[in-house]
Amino acid sequence: MQYSQQVVIKRWIPILEEYERTKDKINPRPFKFVKDICEAYHISKKELGRYYRKWVEGGKQLESLLPHKRGPKPGSRRTPKPIERNIIKAYRRFGSNRYELVLLFKPYYLSQTPSPATMDRIKARYPLNKSAKKIIKRYEKKVPGELAHIDVSKLPKDIRCSFKIKELYMAALCDDCTRIAYAEMIKNKSAPTLTFFMARSLSWFKQIYNFEFETIMSDNGTEFRGSIQREHQFETMCNELGIKHIYTRPYRPQTNGKIEAFWRIIKREFFYPNSFDSKEDLILNLGNFLFEYNHLRKHGGLNYETPFDKLQKVTELLS
Repeated sequence: MQYSQQVVIKRWIPILEEYERTKDKINPRPFKFVKDICEAYHISKKELGRYYRKWVEGGKQLESLLPHKRGPKPGSRRTPKPIERNIIKAYRRFGSNRYELVLLFKPYYLSQTPSPATMDRIKARYPLNKSAKKIIKRYEKKVPGELAHIDVSKLPKDIRCSFKIKELYMAALCDDCTRIAYAEMIKNKSAPTLTFFMARSLSWFKQIYNFEFETIMSDNGTEFRGSIQREHQFETMCNELGIKHIYTRPYRPQTNGKIEAFWRIIKREFFYPNSFDSKEDLILNLGNFLFEYNHLRKHGGLNYETPFDKLQKVTELLS
C-alpha cells in the first residue's frame, strides 16, 4: 500500500468508528452529536456520510476508503487513455493535423481509431500551458551540507483558531542533497527569532547527521535580509559561522522549491489529516512526523528513497 493511501486510511478509520458509536449511542462515546465530530475533525456532514457509505458498502475493508481509479467508465464512448496519450505524443512531435493523425493511427487501432473531430477534442483536453512550454532547470547538490534551504510559513488558519492564537509560524531548514529537514514552531517571524532557529537547526544537523552547511538560501524577506545601512542579525550570524548567504530571485519561489515542496507535504500529510488538542500536542506529533519524513517516507525527488537512505549512500561514496 502506498504512503498516500496509508494517510487516507489513518485519517478516516478513527473518524468512522467514532461516528458509529455516536450514531448508535454506544457508551462511552467521546462525542454526543455528529456535528461535534465534524467540528473536531474539520469535515462536513456530507463528506462524513459519503465516506461512511463507502466504508459500509465495501464491507468495512480498508481498501474501500481509497479513491477509485480514474478513467473512462465501462460502456463509455470516450477514447481509452493509452490511445489518447499516443495521439498527443504524435501530435506534439510531428504537428500533424486531425486528418493526418487519423491516417497515422488507422493501421494500428482499426475501428478504435478516433474520428477527425474527436482528434481535435483530444488535443483540446491536453493543452500546453506557459509553464509546460518553458524548460525547467532542475539542480541537486552532490554533497550533504553544500546548500541549505530555509523558510518560514504561517500555520493554517483552522489550527490557529483551535488554539485561539492569531499568530503562529513554523520555520524549516532542509538539506538540498538529501532533503533531510528540521522544523520548529515559532511565535513570530522576526529576524532574532529566525536567527536563533537557524543556530538550533545547524546544531541539530551536526549532532544527529554529522555535517555542516557551506551555503544557505533564503528568500528576500526582512527576517533574512537587511538593508545596507543597518546590520542584520541573521546575516551577521552567517558571517560569523562562515556560511555563505544567498537569496532567491524576487517573485520566484521556484528557486527555493525544495523547501516549498516540504511545506506542501507537511500540510497535506501532517496538518490536514490530523487534529491536535493543544499546541504542546502539535509539537510532540511534529517530532514524530519529522522522524517519519527523514527516515521512513520515500521521496519522489530522490527516486523513491528516504532522505536518510540518500545520506547513507552519498556518505559511502564519499568515504
